[in-house]
Amino acid sequence: MIGTGMWSRATAALAVVASLLITPLAPHAALEAQSGTGTIRGKITNAAGAPVPNAQVFVAGTQNGGQSGADGGYTITRVTPGSLTVRVRMIGYEPTEKLVTVAANQTATADFSLKTSPISLDQVVVTGTAGSARKREVGNSIGQVSTKDLPEVPTNVSNLLAGRVAGVQISGGTGNAGAGSAIRLRGATSLALSNQPLIYVDGVRTRSDEYPRNGIFQGATQRGANAYGSPLNDINPDDIERIEVVKGAAATTLFGTDAAAGVIQIFTKRGSQGTPKWNAQLNSGFSRLQKFGAGDAPLLYMDDFVRDGARYGMQAQVAGGTQNNVKYLFSFGADNTNGVLELDNERKYQLRSNIDFSPMKNMQFSWNTSYTNNLITQTPAGNNAQGVTLNAFRRNRNYFGNANPDTIKLVYGQQLNSNIDRLLMGATTTWTPFEKFSSRLVVGFDRSALENRNVRPYGFPGAVTGIIQNQIWQNKIISLDWANNYELQVTDDFKATLSAGTQYINSVVGDVVAYSENYPAPTNPTVASGSLRNADENRLKNITGGAFSQALFGFKDKYFVTVGARVDGNSAFGESFGFQTYPKASASWVVSDESWWSEKFGTLKARAAYGQAGRAPTAFAAVQTWDPVGWGTSPAVRPLNLGDPNLGPERTTETEIGFDNTLFDGRFSVDFTWFKAVTDDALFFVRNVPSLGFLNSSLGNAGKIQKSGIEAAINGTLLDKTWLGIKAGLNVSTNQSKVLSLGGAPSFSVGNFGWVIEGQPAPVLRGRLIKNEDEIGAAIDTTVNHTYGPSQPTLILSPSLNINTWKGITISARGEYQGGAFINEDASFQALSRSVLWPTCTRAYEAIAGNQPLTPRERLTCIPANARQDMFIFPADFFKIRDITVTVPLGRIIPKTASSTLVLSAQNIFRTNFGMPLFDPEMSGNDGFNTAVRYISEHIPAPAMFLTSIRMSF
Repeated sequence: MIGTGMWSRATAALAVVASLLITPLAPHAALEAQSGTGTIRGKITNAAGAPVPNAQVFVAGTQNGGQSGADGGYTITRVTPGSLTVRVRMIGYEPTEKLVTVAANQTATADFSLKTSPISLDQVVVTGTAGSARKREVGNSIGQVSTKDLPEVPTNVSNLLAGRVAGVQISGGTGNAGAGSAIRLRGATSLALSNQPLIYVDGVRTRSDEYPRNGIFQGATQRGANAYGSPLNDINPDDIERIEVVKGAAATTLFGTDAAAGVIQIFTKRGSQGTPKWNAQLNSGFSRLQKFGAGDAPLLYMDDFVRDGARYGMQAQVAGGTQNNVKYLFSFGADNTNGVLELDNERKYQLRSNIDFSPMKNMQFSWNTSYTNNLITQTPAGNNAQGVTLNAFRRNRNYFGNANPDTIKLVYGQQLNSNIDRLLMGATTTWTPFEKFSSRLVVGFDRSALENRNVRPYGFPGAVTGIIQNQIWQNKIISLDWANNYELQVTDDFKATLSAGTQYINSVVGDVVAYSENYPAPTNPTVASGSLRNADENRLKNITGGAFSQALFGFKDKYFVTVGARVDGNSAFGESFGFQTYPKASASWVVSDESWWSEKFGTLKARAAYGQAGRAPTAFAAVQTWDPVGWGTSPAVRPLNLGDPNLGPERTTETEIGFDNTLFDGRFSVDFTWFKAVTDDALFFVRNVPSLGFLNSSLGNAGKIQKSGIEAAINGTLLDKTWLGIKAGLNVSTNQSKVLSLGGAPSFSVGNFGWVIEGQPAPVLRGRLIKNEDEIGAAIDTTVNHTYGPSQPTLILSPSLNINTWKGITISARGEYQGGAFINEDASFQALSRSVLWPTCTRAYEAIAGNQPLTPRERLTCIPANARQDMFIFPADFFKIRDITVTVPLGRIIPKTASSTLVLSAQNIFRTNFGMPLFDPEMSGNDGFNTAVRYISEHIPAPAMFLTSIRMSF
């Protein structure tokens, strides 16, 4: 529970921060009053007259502007007197502008009424561009998610993205508290490196790979929670205004060597001129584990070990602006989540401060700070001999030899605590010395700190004298991004925007691990308590630096061509490799602006893009390294990595072609893209010649892989009446991959029955196929080393429906189908090979008891002596209902509020598999987000959640 003392401390802290940031600028208000500038005020509404909050309002040709508030009102101060153009931009609406005359020391009024438009060609996008650009100017696809369009109660950023953007796959989650998800944009790009996209928050580079899991790193390393946390979970989804997603090298060239897997850029909410506007949100709900077993074991014997989870929390936010043109937003969030496993708990506290002001008329300065403290307690689970799930699944064949729940619950004595501290800061300065030129500098700092404490106390089963490990881990990322833009109006019809800049990323990762065992007595232990002690330390620094230039040419505001390049260096490159150059080119044509185009065909923009981006090898991969070892008191080293002075990045070249089309006065829209990406110099682990003395495989630029597919986002308004409105949408994604070359190397395994084979998907699952698996009494007919198919889905369908009913009550639903992938379901093999009575063999057990014939699959899997691990490869196809949400406007029913809303949301409430008899195909094993091939081990899936939220504005 959140006590009143904590509330008072949080309120006081916010007040102190606000006073420290705003007070030094207060004297500026008096100067402004004497400067002879003016003010513009107004209100922004939609066609029905309802206020439109969070719309961007600014004076054309300047950085002076702000956002509309909850009532649609806005204020722009310090406006230079004269005749000026005021522009309004808002996702989902057509851009609007007005000519306004401003007099010195006077206030001008400009009200705007916006028309809806699902695809706005003048909408501004940032990601993938040198600064910002209108959508009509951009030749590549950029997916966008605006949080104002999200009805459900957001739980984390990964769930917020799932099923909302074509070409985005979210997977790999488990049911543990604090567990994160893997993200793939257009499938996998690399077979040896991270496929997580880059994450930017307000222009600041942040960590994208998972946190270290809380496991023991001595002996059996799986002894722990076997769940990985995601840095994305540290970002408060209620602070987000919009997310931009670029999915391939054609759009990410300017991000350089790290960007081949795509970029996700998150923009948080900002303040606006005017009086403070308060928003508060109270959330509550519960979670419940859904069926993932079969027959009389719907929870796979976990019934005595799971509970209904609970979630409650609150969010508070205040935003506004002062008379001296300072705009601010402060937010505070607190959430407490009890998971469905007995010990699982996550307590999260989040603070954010966004400040915008103008130290001078032609300069804008923004300061963004967010802090997250996440305290996670987890139940020992996963493929863990001392975990609850493995022992519950295997029943009397478990490591206790006993299916009694009280015996298995002895593992609850293990303490698994993770404390995440995350501080993210960014400063952005935009200087416009004259109207056509702007310079933007972003300096960022991201510090992720984690303490993993893993304690098995004195008397713990399997470690009677106790074991303790404490890991202190930290990742610091310092980034600098400088971009300059100059607009050149050559003629009335011809315009050029020239851009150039540089980027610097410095990432340092390090940890210290202390381990001990054999406590002398049953005490509350520390690492010093053990009689046998060990320690480990790791430090890793990676530096990327690059420069870019770009030219955007526009003719008659409907023909656009962009050319550019980035030159990169990286500390992981071999010493003989040098710098890498990544070119880009794109074009767009606003066909609907042609004189011969009929308005009845709506708006149409055709686009094409070509670009290259890279993925740097891991640190020290290019360097010859030695492993420090010793024997007794004698120090020694042994060969570790051979190294390669010519080692360089993977280079992905991508081409995409597409169009954006709206019809029927904006009631129907299609965003379509075809893409093809080829990765040259693909990094594989290559065997070394033994005579060199280095027996470990090392990274080498040895291969070539390809992926291609289509993406379509289709949205339509089916009915638009005062009393009933119906909107429907469908995102479609396909992805076909292929290994084009192995550079002369033989086919090789990447684990979990995944193989890299020329001419096959990258990677492909291979195992034993039972050809006649369901023919009762038939002779066994199998194929060894059968090629099943890819590990990544080849088809993703994401339907959505939104119904607006009486009194503004809305009902929304969102689902997702993923198909075409295969996965190794290892938990069933591990149980059946140990003679566990398993629910997939119920019919076989009855047939054996009645001396009746079996099917080939039953003979090969239900008889323990016949079970083989490579016979448990199944299609990973499934359909899920991601969420169903009801939103009820309450008006001013709550005293002293300007408005309030009740939200009821059910998430992850239904799933059906197509081919896999047990488990959830989105589950993962003990591997992290970057495993080349996922598999399923002894985990539980993510539970269903039923959430209620009261949202209030003051």
